[in-house]
Amino acid sequence: MKDENAYKKSLVFSICYVGFATIVLLSMYPGSFLHGDWAVIGLLVTFPVSIISFGVIYSGFENSPLIVLGIQIIMFLLTWYLSYRCLRGKKT
Repeated sequence: MKDENAYKKSLVFSICYVGFATIVLLSMYPGSFLHGDWAVIGLLVTFPVSIISFGVIYSGFENSPLIVLGIQIIMFLLTWYLSYRCLRGKKT
């Protein structure tokens, strides 16, 4: 039961954190309808999972949004795994 609870909590955390980072990254493009100053603050909050994608955006690749989504999927899986391991290791 403890592992199932850790599994669910880590999944929800990962979806929210990496999902917010993805929205922030895709709103960094000047043509985006979400573009604004709030994106810089969101980028600072989600810095650990968005730094690589941020570099891809500003390097100027042709298909940057697709590359960003691919990187964010990998970051989601990594964040999910690490948060699961941390929650599972707690003694409660």
